[in-house]
Amino acid sequence: MAAFMTLRRCLLLLLSLIVMLSMAGGLHALVAWETWRKANGISNLEWRWGDVSLAGLRLDRLSATQSREGQRYHMVGKQLSLAWSWHWYGPMPEAIVIEQLALTLPQGVHAEGDLTISKPLEPGERQLTTSAMKIEGRLAERALAGWTIGDGRINLTVSGTASERSATLTLGEQSRVEFDDIAAPGKDSRLDGLWVNLAGVTLVGEYQLAPMALERLAVEGPFEATVATIHHPQLLPQPWRFDGQLDGTLSELKIDGRLSSDAGVDADMDMNYPFEGIPALEVSMNAAGASGGRALADTFTAWPAALEVSDGRVEAALSARFPSQGFRVQGDLVFDNLDGLYDRTAWTGLDGRVNLNLDNDHVNVRTSDLVLDALNPGIALRDVRVAGLYRSPRDQIANGTLVLDQASSELLGGEVRVTPGEWQLADMPLRISLELSGIELAKLMQVYPAEGLAGSGLLQGAIPVRVGPEGVSIDAGQVQAVAPGGTLKLPADRLKGMAQGNQAMALVVQAMENFHYSVLNSTIDYAQDGTLMLGLRLEGSSPEVRDGHPIVLNINLEEDIPALLTSLQLSGRVNEAVTEKVRNLIRERDAQRQSTGAGNNQE
Repeated sequence: MAAFMTLRRCLLLLLSLIVMLSMAGGLHALVAWETWRKANGISNLEWRWGDVSLAGLRLDRLSATQSREGQRYHMVGKQLSLAWSWHWYGPMPEAIVIEQLALTLPQGVHAEGDLTISKPLEPGERQLTTSAMKIEGRLAERALAGWTIGDGRINLTVSGTASERSATLTLGEQSRVEFDDIAAPGKDSRLDGLWVNLAGVTLVGEYQLAPMALERLAVEGPFEATVATIHHPQLLPQPWRFDGQLDGTLSELKIDGRLSSDAGVDADMDMNYPFEGIPALEVSMNAAGASGGRALADTFTAWPAALEVSDGRVEAALSARFPSQGFRVQGDLVFDNLDGLYDRTAWTGLDGRVNLNLDNDHVNVRTSDLVLDALNPGIALRDVRVAGLYRSPRDQIANGTLVLDQASSELLGGEVRVTPGEWQLADMPLRISLELSGIELAKLMQVYPAEGLAGSGLLQGAIPVRVGPEGVSIDAGQVQAVAPGGTLKLPADRLKGMAQGNQAMALVVQAMENFHYSVLNSTIDYAQDGTLMLGLRLEGSSPEVRDGHPIVLNINLEEDIPALLTSLQLSGRVNEAVTEKVRNLIRERDAQRQSTGAGNNQE
């Protein structure tokens, strides 16, 4: 885009030359050129005369070099002809012909084309009218400030008026620029079928005749662009459209408008391109509800396939700067009561702000107030709060540094908290320490999908979590009851099978119907396949067993956590959408098993 604007600037400077010649004739223009040349850094201005007469002049060659911010721009025109007619106020042009034009811009930029303006004025007419101004040609397939333009077509129709103090040119209905292909060399980015419509754009010049001086040159009007497909690693291929307003002077160019994807993403854009400053771009967008979520999912490749948005709003405001060396992007993502699903996990009430900072080499993402009302994979985590940052090299986004200042949530009446720390994602596996406090055993028993379980007391502990490419695991976690302990009640009918023919187990079954514990310690191990192993030690007594004689129990328990969560999801403990999704997954799995079994039988 920056290169395209640079080329536009050079064409704008060329048009300003044509306007000056048109407004006061060749003799006055040559006087103005010297002042304009110095003001705009023009050097090496050379021309080779063909001939000059009362009817006009012809230059075999005109060349000029311009220096801006240490960059050199060079223009060469061949066979330039200007024909004029004389009036009481001076000469007025009848026809201008530039048979060949070459622009050489920094970094080897090169473009060529043919420019023809024709249609003589009627005698006595003070209006400049051209009905067929065309620039047609094949732009060379060379680097254009980092971009390559393939087959290109530029078609313009211009009409306008001129007076003693101003001149106006308005582009007609056929004013359009088309490129079949624009690609970034060495990068996986390309535009297919770019079409720019400039119909209605007006070029206005204000000047004085004595001495000849250009006071103002402005271009303004509607700006419309469409592209059949944008190919970029971060975008899904699809058509895009821009509708906006063009506003330019000799010092800067502004384009404001709205950019839309075929999927339904809309973004307001404000671009400012100062010719002697730093180009800037402001972008703002928002997406609301399920339709907004689908539009984002159908636009960005980074959107997770398992992520669905059902309600709420997300807003983005980004500011980009493009200095001569590199670029910088800053902005915020604001979440407002966002609800949705991630795979089989429901989440509600996402609020807060995420700050993004992207420069040439680094990406920084920070949040200090991200809050989630509930995160529910089967057992609800409530009031989830996250504060921290993520930084990484721009070319290695997945191998950055994660810093957590806070990560906590309410769980079963208590709290689970991630110990603050810093992790290098390139150094897998990551080791994260979870701290449990105030977990209510009564609520844990209510969650477990078995009738008749009851208990009381508070639990606390530390759980070391290991996160690696193969999944999540826990080695030797520790959970214990807070003094003075509590009670455990397990209906005897659930343990009858254990007590058959075993007098000691019969006493255990009887004790667990009303067990008062003073010590409850458990080791926790969790395998990557989802198997949870609990090594439970209980010390206490039961009033109904041996008159409250002390009892010590060591119990090993095993639980399939994925199966447990599936059971909780099917019981309606999450929401209807999750329940239906789990049912569909089970039906698909059963159908695959039946199909596999039928195939084996046929064999």
